[in-house]
Amino acid sequence: MIVIGEKINATRKSIAEALENRDADTIIATAKSQADAGADYLDVNGGDPHAGKEAENIAWLIELVQSNTDLPVAVDTADADAARQGLELADKKPILNSISLESERLKPLLPVAREHECMVIALLMSDDGPPKAVDDRLASTEQLIGKLTDAGKEVGEILVDPCLFPAASDPDSVRKCLDAVAAIRDKWPEVHISLGFSNVSHGLPKRHNVNLAFLAQAIFMGADAGIVDPTSPGTMATIYAAEALAGRDEFCMNYVTAAREGKLD
Repeated sequence: MIVIGEKINATRKSIAEALENRDADTIIATAKSQADAGADYLDVNGGDPHAGKEAENIAWLIELVQSNTDLPVAVDTADADAARQGLELADKKPILNSISLESERLKPLLPVAREHECMVIALLMSDDGPPKAVDDRLASTEQLIGKLTDAGKEVGEILVDPCLFPAASDPDSVRKCLDAVAAIRDKWPEVHISLGFSNVSHGLPKRHNVNLAFLAQAIFMGADAGIVDPTSPGTMATIYAAEALAGRDEFCMNYVTAAREGKLD
């Protein structure tokens, strides 16, 4: 599974304060802890309402992450200038997070994806709003894969995000999302399927229990990437175990190796 560490995000109070104060120690510690826990990429989000500030934040964050870890970055922004800045600074093949079918996002960001060697998260949102069922998710997947491959991306460079919504607001939406994961995996076996896993538990108590339950179910249905907190207890162990049970770990060797290396504790 492609594990994208979620914690360097300006929506988190500690990161927003670190950005405001240019507190490098907090960013470095957050990056290193996720790298040590098993992340494959580190998401960097420097969201800021002031003109030009987001691009500055992205540049500062990427410099810190790349100077203090060996991991590639996921450039998390809807701002084309910030995306371009982040992708140009990346010293390893990055992920652009994200492109959707929403006109205001697609039009400026598609050329950025075309210009740079990167993977792309394809978020299944459109001008009609969020997806409601499996069929509209499949239709949006087909459209986005078409637009991204026309822009020069390989199918294997695309991470489809089927849009996960909180179970507390609509429990049936979680079932539909899981069914969509399975349908996308069946129709496009080469594409990656990524989710923002913590979305499922928003508004619920003991969120971690819900996150882990959904994580295991989504992996079994075909998800092979995701934005998660790898430092949260049980997260990496759940990933290893779920992949073994889903038949994506031959003879459970990754699970066994992780156990021997103390990664499941």
